[in-house]
Amino acid sequence: MKKSFLRLTALFCSFTLLLCGCASSPDHAPDAQKEAGDTPRIVSTSVAICEILDALEYDDVIGVPVTEFDLPARYAGAEKIGAPMSPDLEKITQLSPDLVLSPQSLEGDLSVKYTNAVLNAGFLDLSNVDGMYDAIASLGELLGREAQAQKLLAERDAFLKEFSFDAEETPSILLLMAFPDGFYLIATENSYVGNLVKLAGGKNVYGSDYEGDENGFVNINAEDIVQRDADYILVFAHYGEQAAFDYMQHEFETNKTWQYFDAVQNGRVIYLPRTTFGMSASLSWTEGLDYLKPMLHPGD
Repeated sequence: MKKSFLRLTALFCSFTLLLCGCASSPDHAPDAQKEAGDTPRIVSTSVAICEILDALEYDDVIGVPVTEFDLPARYAGAEKIGAPMSPDLEKITQLSPDLVLSPQSLEGDLSVKYTNAVLNAGFLDLSNVDGMYDAIASLGELLGREAQAQKLLAERDAFLKEFSFDAEETPSILLLMAFPDGFYLIATENSYVGNLVKLAGGKNVYGSDYEGDENGFVNINAEDIVQRDADYILVFAHYGEQAAFDYMQHEFETNKTWQYFDAVQNGRVIYLPRTTFGMSASLSWTEGLDYLKPMLHPGD
């Protein structure tokens, strides 16, 4: 099945989705008598999806994830349904939602669980900025928020029209995702932060030819990394940011392999804040580009 921007494991009769490649199962469909014009009661398992639904001015969100980040005030009364990576299916089922929305990167882990729990689930492509906005357009149509979705797309277009840099200046970037457990992964151009680096005019030394896992990450041996000496090393954390950054700083200071890198020798190791640079695309992507631009293009 081809990847689509909003995938549903089941569709309910009162709402029409115009994307191809989505599965439909009448066994799992909610009450077909739901009146036209009713809005689906949604559980969102992702902070980014909560922010998107808020920007679409969508009120009927009954479940949200447990998170260290601030959630939209619009959903202050919603039930907490567990961590984004492992939502509590029992709590979600008790809420009887019409639709559960999760990032597409978790589809492999969650799709079967949702099906077994007889839950209608949609998976949004948040792997890059373009995928997110295609998902926003689809959600706008699905939820009757076309005007709000078109406003968001127009804001994207206006920002990109104004965002400029010297196209001939393409510094090479080694992008690392650090973990507090004492390891790191290479983030390729296919990761969300890799997508931001590309949009900001950086050249990832592990480009699109390295597909990586479902989130665009690969585990590369140190010998290969050394051969791809980069102008900058950018580090971000999946979780436990301070401990993850402390681990990488210790690595750069004590592991002789890193001493061969010009970026380490010349102090061009940059630690990216997790509030802006995360696993999934979010509406703070413009802040990410504004953060990267003066670093990658100091002359602009």
